[in-house]
Amino acid sequence: MGCFLLQLLIVTFLFVSGTLSIEQPPIPITKNQVHVISDIPDSSEPLRVRCTSHDIDPDLHTLKKGQEFNWTFGPDVSGSAVYPCHFYWQSKNKLFNVYDGHVRQYCRLPAANVYVCYWSARPDGFYVSNDKSTWKKIYGWV
Repeated sequence: MGCFLLQLLIVTFLFVSGTLSIEQPPIPITKNQVHVISDIPDSSEPLRVRCTSHDIDPDLHTLKKGQEFNWTFGPDVSGSAVYPCHFYWQSKNKLFNVYDGHVRQYCRLPAANVYVCYWSARPDGFYVSNDKSTWKKIYGWV
């Protein structure tokens, strides 16, 4: 009889423990943000930029000094998302990816679990940052 009760107790325990769910912390979802900021002097023509992708507005954006065009997109686990932008200023123009697997290395903010890319368009070229305080020149206009 004692053996039967022990077996019943074990089976009951296994059944109850199998039906209980232990709440797991949510898996953080990595978001991505791209910010294109004009640091072109007010005394000249404004910066014009057109970025193309399936989930952003492909219109031509005109940015005066300090203005920005930005967007957020979902997880890019494989690093395969590509966002090309074409920049126009005075007689110059430049086309490059403001986000892709290569650029992403400059953009991560680990604490926030977000890849943030800030691009500053300046008279001498294009700078990238993940915190708007430390900038690295990546491209010139030519």
